[in-house]
Amino acid sequence: MIDVKFNFRKNFVEIKGHAEFDEFGKDIVCSAVSVLTQFVAEIIKNEKNGNYKKKDGYLKITWTNNELSDKLIMYLHDALKGIEESYPDNLKVEVNK
Repeated sequence: MIDVKFNFRKNFVEIKGHAEFDEFGKDIVCSAVSVLTQFVAEIIKNEKNGNYKKKDGYLKITWTNNELSDKLIMYLHDALKGIEESYPDNLKVEVNK
């Protein structure tokens, strides 16, 4: 299970674990979550609005509040919630406000 925790007070999101929907290389849940989260992490870093730490099965994105990063994080949250609705056994999204 991939566990995603958004903390909007401290401006970070942590993504941990593996979806285990299918075998490595065929896991569509893992692929969707990875593409979305890494895409947002790279934009935030490249625009100098935050940073990220990444290792196997783990990604933490931190950001500063501004229009771009706030929108990206909210779109990321909404996209991950949509995946969670379709794959509740493989992805859990929590928000600590």
